[in-house]
Amino acid sequence: MRISDAEVLREELEAELRLQSSVAVDLLIVPDIAEWAKGRCDNAKGNPIAMAIVDQDSGGWGVLLRRSINERQVASVIDRIEWSGRIDASTLLNTPSKFLRHTVLHELAHLANNWGQEREEDCDEWAAELLRRSERRFK
Repeated sequence: MRISDAEVLREELEAELRLQSSVAVDLLIVPDIAEWAKGRCDNAKGNPIAMAIVDQDSGGWGVLLRRSINERQVASVIDRIEWSGRIDASTLLNTPSKFLRHTVLHELAHLANNWGQEREEDCDEWAAELLRRSERRFK
């Protein structure tokens, strides 16, 4: 699976964030996370497909999302999630919509629960549960 333009799913992703968050979350879809973060985020490491951010002045929450995600990057995320043995990610995240919704919910988990990078598996589980609930709600 490849995400050629996350922007086409913006409305759906923003709706998911509104549904699942108790506070407003800005969704920023950018070509390159590392480039966007230069001079803006002191804690940015590498060039991930997504990142949770907090505005230092306002305290507002945001989720950065890479606009285009290639097959290797998608497979890497799915493999990392499945490696934990807790989630069947290849089944749960089998469409671009589900993959991106899980991705933004994963970043929301960092914000809503104040979880650092050491809690990646917890963020995945939290996001997967919210995604499953959301899927049941719209069936």
